[in-house]
Amino acid sequence: MAMNNPGQGMSLLEYRRLALMSLWVGLIATVGIVMALIPNVELVILTAFLGGVALGPKRGFIVAVLGEAIFSALNPIGSGLGFPILYAFQLLSVGLSGWVGGLFSNSIVALENVFLKTVLMGLLGFVLTLIYDLLTALSFPLSSGIIEGTLWGTVVAGLAFFVMHMVSNTTLFAIFGPALVQLVRRQLLMHGLENV
Repeated sequence: MAMNNPGQGMSLLEYRRLALMSLWVGLIATVGIVMALIPNVELVILTAFLGGVALGPKRGFIVAVLGEAIFSALNPIGSGLGFPILYAFQLLSVGLSGWVGGLFSNSIVALENVFLKTVLMGLLGFVLTLIYDLLTALSFPLSSGIIEGTLWGTVVAGLAFFVMHMVSNTTLFAIFGPALVQLVRRQLLMHGLENV
């Protein structure tokens, strides 16, 4: 029998929800660390998005922020903890990916036209990556205290990376996103977690 009184403990569904959230936090951090040394290719934004698909907007945001917090802190290329503004913007933008995944999951599943589904996923990947890249670029002039003229210089200096990053994520979202969204939803349904 499910226990809903906080004094009596958590219900089985709440334990399963917590386990799924923990799993997704670990998945986001692990994917980030494993892929860190491959230039311009990352799966954190897509994995965070899928966390939102699995858990809904609010919990998707939470797991994305926690997963990115661990990954950025332990990043083998360099810890984000040394750059507080960059770290905060990374958490915010990856958290946004989890939130958007939760918001759009039903719309993506409901779309029967494969082309439209692919275009929607590609567009979401592009926009989420653009936001991530702009926020992380903005963190450098904000950290230095010199904003005027520095932001555009940072964007121009990183333009090649930004373009490759956006092309890479747009492609990953468009090609693999629709099938992964369906797979996540099907697994949730099979395990009785579709309403977590």
